[in-house]
Amino acid sequence: MILNPVIMTMNLKDMNGLEIIDFFKPLEDNKNLFIRNIVLSSNIPDQEQVITGPAKSGLTHGYAQDIPVLFSRLHKTFSRYGLLYEVQVLPCQTSKLQENTSDEKSLPQTDIESLCYYAFVKFYSSVSAEKAKSALNLTHFVGTKACKVTFAKRKRTGSEKQVLFISQCFDLANFYLGFNGWSSSIKELKRELTDVCLSSKEDYCCFACTTNIVIHHHGLSVNGKGFSLLKFSSEDPASQIKAHGRCMKQAYQDSIQKAFSKVILVILGNGKVYTDINSSVPEDLEEFQPSYKSVAVTELEVEPELASDEDNLDEENINILSELETVFM
Repeated sequence: MILNPVIMTMNLKDMNGLEIIDFFKPLEDNKNLFIRNIVLSSNIPDQEQVITGPAKSGLTHGYAQDIPVLFSRLHKTFSRYGLLYEVQVLPCQTSKLQENTSDEKSLPQTDIESLCYYAFVKFYSSVSAEKAKSALNLTHFVGTKACKVTFAKRKRTGSEKQVLFISQCFDLANFYLGFNGWSSSIKELKRELTDVCLSSKEDYCCFACTTNIVIHHHGLSVNGKGFSLLKFSSEDPASQIKAHGRCMKQAYQDSIQKAFSKVILVILGNGKVYTDINSSVPEDLEEFQPSYKSVAVTELEVEPELASDEDNLDEENINILSELETVFM
């Protein structure tokens, strides 16, 4: 990654708080907040939900009512500090709540089992997550108690980073660059005749799309090439038409995502935003590559010689035959 020359000319004061954001799903713990001690009470008038008793699944009917309300409240509160990637609200176990509220007056057992929640709020920016944590920890009330806000510590596997979905790419670009700060255009959309289409007995359609994204006022332009492969039934004309339409749409979406994956956002401490090329992203493939591995088959010009029966015998059997031949000679 090479920073924009304009950024390199900034003084140290402007470089304080510099952050780099890419168009991949945020996996860092310093962007993921863990909110606990969310305790609701059914006797509060403005709670907007009523607990109706236990359900067969072990949860209560109140969970289905509470979670959308809590999601909306948490999203509204935390989005004041920056753009959110996701908000997750989950019911917690009774033991966890009792541990968190051991220093305070606990609720009755029935209320504890039905009204305890915890949540994860994930930001695109670690700076925004830090601001939200500092401002809301032990000061923000979602229910009857002050919420505890800390950084999450999740175990991650060694899987590769995934590019954001097309709608999330648009949200991130619009938030930092503005609705008029960038534009996209399709340079090429064509049907591809791949080996899968030619060799398979089934009917497939494959499309390739090349899209160009321009970051206005930053002098940055990137291309992304996307592919899509779908199967259809040649006996059903409607199936073929639908498959072609979905295939073209998916190829376009793939090209947009790959183009944005080549862009990084450089956020300075003073709020200014610059863009640059993400050099860690490999170049796009020029042709479609199937997700499965193909097996190479070589046709022999001369048939191989078959092994004799003696070659199939083990060494012990060969010795026995030799002894018998000696006896009868």
